[in-house]
Amino acid sequence: MRTRPGLTSWPALGPGLVAALLPSLVSVLAGPDPQPWRRLLLGTAALGVVLAGAARRWQAPVLLGGGALGLLALHELARGWDLLPRWIYLAVGGLVLVGLAATYERRRRDLARLRAAVIRLG
Repeated sequence: MRTRPGLTSWPALGPGLVAALLPSLVSVLAGPDPQPWRRLLLGTAALGVVLAGAARRWQAPVLLGGGALGLLALHELARGWDLLPRWIYLAVGGLVLVGLAATYERRRRDLARLRAAVIRLG
């Protein structure tokens, strides 16, 4: 990419990242075995790709690594779904609703202040 300034991160890094992350991701998502080391190493590698891409401001590593990391996180949540007591889901849902309500009230207050400032402009 240094020798070709017009080259973006997608053609330069995209195929290599797909070849590096996709086989392990498919193996983790579709494989019958738990594969704890593969899951751990894939998560670490995907996080490293995201951080390296963010540091260099490259789009392909951030999106591909983030996608792999997101799918892996959803897979891990699905694996642990039955291990938690049922009341935890209600508690988390309640906390999310309280957080959304607080944000909503704050935004309404900000809008009212903005409206008052515009009216004072005359």
